[in-house]
Amino acid sequence: MTTINNKTKSGKIRKKRDDTLIKSIEKKYNVDLGVRSDMQLGNYLKKEGLPSLSKLIQKKKGKKSGGN
Repeated sequence: MTTINNKTKSGKIRKKRDDTLIKSIEKKYNVDLGVRSDMQLGNYLKKEGLPSLSKLIQKKKGKKSGGN
């Protein structure tokens, strides 16, 4: 079982298990990912080519990642 790093509002890194169900993510972050609710987070991130839960949330909320 692996974990996925993401940051809390205070900037602390916390780990989210890759077997977390999408329905939990959708409920917690108030997003609709458009996939089955029983899909696992790790599988979804691989499918979308995303490295982390925080990048997923940024993408779905329409935020731009830092950089240029």
